[in-house]
Amino acid sequence: MIKSRGEKTFDVFNIIFMVIFALIFIIPILLLINSSFTGTVSLTKNGYSLIIRDFSFEYYEAIFSMESKQFIISILNSLFIVVCTTILMVITTSLAAYALTRKKLQFRGFFTYFFIISMLFSGGTIPYYILINKLGLMNTLWALILPNGVSAWYILLTRKFFQSVPEAFIEAAELDGASNLQILFKIVLPLNLPIIATVSLYTAVAMWNDWFAASLFIDSNHYNLWPIQAFIRRVEDSDEFLKAYFGNTSLNFGGIRSAAVILSLLPIVIIYPLLQRYFIKGQLEGGVKE
Repeated sequence: MIKSRGEKTFDVFNIIFMVIFALIFIIPILLLINSSFTGTVSLTKNGYSLIIRDFSFEYYEAIFSMESKQFIISILNSLFIVVCTTILMVITTSLAAYALTRKKLQFRGFFTYFFIISMLFSGGTIPYYILINKLGLMNTLWALILPNGVSAWYILLTRKFFQSVPEAFIEAAELDGASNLQILFKIVLPLNLPIIATVSLYTAVAMWNDWFAASLFIDSNHYNLWPIQAFIRRVEDSDEFLKAYFGNTSLNFGGIRSAAVILSLLPIVIIYPLLQRYFIKGQLEGGVKE
């Protein structure tokens, strides 16, 4: 098909725009990566650059050689939070979504509207804080896990997928004596892996990047419970914090910050390719469900 002059002009401008738009996102990441591998003398003299002038691992070595091992502890805390929250989210979402698809469930409409209303209205930060405090979860990792272990939006989204399972499959399983849990875990879930992968990935990324909950529920006296993003935030905000952990080091603090940010990004960069196939499929199918 021969394109008109207007279509060709549009294609050219579209390509130029997309290249510029991509560079806006890529250049800051390149600056972080290069500064984290640039020696202290060169980084202090030349500043951030797209070219690594003096390749060095000294910032990464300094982070992992911290006497308190706080960076490693924060990574482990975040991994524990992500794994526990994701598992809890998948379990609660699957159970609730499956229940809402069963016509035998009494007050099914009430529960559906209950979930919708909870998405529209929130008690706010202060009641949230008071609730966590009254439950005795302050300064524990469970304050970051339990409140994020269920989502009304994921329940309603997953319910749409579960409704696409042919009713004949479920009826046949019931005739064979299968319980609801057996039907859920042996029939419904295997047929809906894309949405489970999507929920898992969204939850994992959100929990890995979350620092606000830790700032609310974990004080500075319990820094050993900080997730990685809370630790990174303190590293980015305070030179005094860096001096307290690294002492009178001659290293460039900008390089240390860059290395810490790069290390905090690695787990997500590794997870995305593994779940991308299911994630994309879940997104596409979720967009056309009725």
